[in-house]
Amino acid sequence: MTSASLQAQEDIRSQDKNDRLTEELGVEFVSSVTQSLFRSRKSLRDATFEHCLKSGKKWLARTLESAAVRQAIGASPQQWIDINQVFYLAIPVLEAQSIPSEANAATGIKTSSALMNLNYDTLIKDLERLNDILLIARNCLATTQRAQNLAGESSLDHQVLKLIDLCVRVTARGYDGDPPTRAELPWHSVINAYKKLLITCLQFLHNFIMKNEQRKLLLWLDLFANSKVANEYALPPGLRRKSIEPSPTDSLGKQTPKVHETDRVSGQEVAQANSIQSGETRAKDFFKQGELAGPSDTATEKSPSIESPRDSEMWQRRREYMEQASKDQQQQKPSAKPDGPLVAESEQDTLYGSVKTDKGDEFTALRTPQSAAVTLQAAKDQLMARLADQPLSNEDFGSPDALPQDADGQVNGQAPLLAEDEEDFAEHHPGDQQRGLLTDIPLVLGPHEIEALPMIIQIGICPGLGGLLHNRDMQAMRCNILLAGEAGRNLLRELLIFIAAWDLQDEEVYFRLMMQIMEAILENGLMPYAYQTFSEVKDIVSPAQSMVIKILTQIFRGKQNEEAEKGHDRAKTFKNDKMRRPEDPPNPHADASRRVDIYIVRYIFTIFRSSIIPETCALIYLQGQIKAGAALPEDFPLNLWDMERVYEGVYQFLEFFAVLTESEEWKGLLVNWEITSELITLLRELEDSIPKAAITANSIPQTVAESRLAALQQEAQRLTVAAKKAPPAEPAPVAVERPFDIEPTDGSGAAAQNDAYPSLPPAADVSEQESIESADPSDFEWRNLKKLVILVLSSLVWKSPTVQNQIRQYGGVEMVLACCNQDANNPYIREHAIMCLRFLLEGCGENKAIVEKLQEAKEPIDDFGRDNLSAPGAQRRSERGKVVEE
Repeated sequence: MTSASLQAQEDIRSQDKNDRLTEELGVEFVSSVTQSLFRSRKSLRDATFEHCLKSGKKWLARTLESAAVRQAIGASPQQWIDINQVFYLAIPVLEAQSIPSEANAATGIKTSSALMNLNYDTLIKDLERLNDILLIARNCLATTQRAQNLAGESSLDHQVLKLIDLCVRVTARGYDGDPPTRAELPWHSVINAYKKLLITCLQFLHNFIMKNEQRKLLLWLDLFANSKVANEYALPPGLRRKSIEPSPTDSLGKQTPKVHETDRVSGQEVAQANSIQSGETRAKDFFKQGELAGPSDTATEKSPSIESPRDSEMWQRRREYMEQASKDQQQQKPSAKPDGPLVAESEQDTLYGSVKTDKGDEFTALRTPQSAAVTLQAAKDQLMARLADQPLSNEDFGSPDALPQDADGQVNGQAPLLAEDEEDFAEHHPGDQQRGLLTDIPLVLGPHEIEALPMIIQIGICPGLGGLLHNRDMQAMRCNILLAGEAGRNLLRELLIFIAAWDLQDEEVYFRLMMQIMEAILENGLMPYAYQTFSEVKDIVSPAQSMVIKILTQIFRGKQNEEAEKGHDRAKTFKNDKMRRPEDPPNPHADASRRVDIYIVRYIFTIFRSSIIPETCALIYLQGQIKAGAALPEDFPLNLWDMERVYEGVYQFLEFFAVLTESEEWKGLLVNWEITSELITLLRELEDSIPKAAITANSIPQTVAESRLAALQQEAQRLTVAAKKAPPAEPAPVAVERPFDIEPTDGSGAAAQNDAYPSLPPAADVSEQESIESADPSDFEWRNLKKLVILVLSSLVWKSPTVQNQIRQYGGVEMVLACCNQDANNPYIREHAIMCLRFLLEGCGENKAIVEKLQEAKEPIDDFGRDNLSAPGAQRRSERGKVVEE
């Protein structure tokens, strides 16, 4: 090698060294000046601070463009220490400028909006500086695990968590000043800047844990578990969490970190925290302990290792008590064997009609239709007794006609039917962080702004996005930690409600992320536990539970589509081979990998039979009693919003079963469990209590084009009327809260994409709000519910003699005939009922005999639909024979 080439290589190395030095010095300059700013705004000239702001934007652009720049900055330990020091100094300053204190009250400033308006100029620039620095740190984390570990060692992630807390507390407060004036405009600007910084914080945390199992676990413990356990939980030796407190710094912002090890915990707590089971085993244990146990027994029981020491002692005592009770029970029943009944043999099982099944029999329903009928009658009796101010006695609850309740008065793991709003219902103010650090973020961000939050949960618990650490399944472990703590469960609840609040469709990115999260919970066998913990006191089905069922519907639909594609591929492979035939579709009875799916389907069906249908039918029954004059409308215990939640939950359950009936394997299970009993019961209550609506021109469903044209005409008419009423003077500016863009907008389509969703869920129209509040909840129509029941029955009865017999046994032939009338509340139900009737009569002489007998008697259905025969569009009884003949 010549001396010239050696000199060239030396020059290249020297140039690289100088470039790295330039990059490090550039970011160090930005950090040092920013530190000086938050120490004292008079320490340097304003021109220096402005130059620092521009320099920060320049280095932000370079980290976006060059991987070498990100590598150089991210590999420097001092850079992370400097950035940590910036936020350590900045967070108290931001809090003092945004949240009023006693000192501000002495000066007459009592509201946060007034304080932010007063500090508007400095707040906007300070938030912009911090956002630029945090974006630089976020970009540098996308390089290697070295940058992530250096950021963790500097405790920058702790400062980001504090910053998230501040952003949520500020943005969730709302405008608390005078009625909308010009003073609200600067407040909106500050709020948008805080939201922008909050989004950057979430993106930082996402990059901080990406492809780093140790950082994922530490962050999970910081967010969802006890800090003491975070020190020892499943970590390799020498990787114990260390906290770094910034020490006094010199004039250039240099600091020497001061390290303190956190308190150690006992080995017993660590062993309990590290214990984990497979999804299938946990699902079996859940049903073994009692599938219908209330939240007091299963849903609220948390691992003692992630609670405070006092809670750990409480759960330890409770566990010892339960173990002693179990030993006493075994002594009373010495003949019991480990492989005995799945459900414990007790008087309650016999009393409430629980089916005793073998442990290996995973495909038998835990409740019989007869026990469900008893539960329904008990619900009606209990409801009417409450209305008559004659509460049931204790003996009634011990009889077979009473509802099975647990120690907390809850029915089969669900909330009481008609609980008062004020009971066990603590008021929560957004931003107070009582329920967890991240829980209130869905209340302040829109769908496109919040995507980083479910992405953090996704990469933490979804299989395929993580790996093993010391031969431990880290994804499953973090899934357990997420659901074990109150903060994790509250966050999941809000993320689920977010879907309903924004009416997100299944093609949205946010919805797909939540599908992956819930599928991970399902695969770990924790879905029954999650469903129970999402229950609310006053709801039959809470909004979060409705979204769980909706997501499960999409998950099972996707699995069935995958199986159909595999079956098609197998058929295509063997179509030219006459000696072989395509493989039979996979059988869930023999496929061990689908056992967890079977457990959750059985659990959902059991809840549907034992709780959803009885309580819903009891409400429908009360509606009929009010229409008959046996009760007063003001006696109805729920308002219209509560009824909407019940309706949404029941509808999601029916859609879930409708999807299952598309698969022959799942259809066979539902038939064996006699789901037709619940469907016919719901259909009968609706037919008895909810009158059919007359068909009018307005009730005819419109096409999509007609709906859009009508909406445009109404909007044009509204604008015309508003323009006529508007005064000729120049209108005052209106403050509209718009979402901000993560990337700078220059008039391109980036801003338009975010404008599709405002920062808050769209508020209902004033007239619509007034009509909803003035409507009588006892007149709730349950639109399209009967039609969906008929659709599920049609799928079940098609080419199924067993279902034909079941429908006849439960009196469903008459109910299907009753649905052959037109009903504006259930468009096209007549056509669906005729199709169902065709499947019901096909090859079944007994069902045909029932129809013929009804035709001869000229009374197809006693009293069903009698009040609606004279309504326009309704058919006469004499015409029903023609319908059957068709």
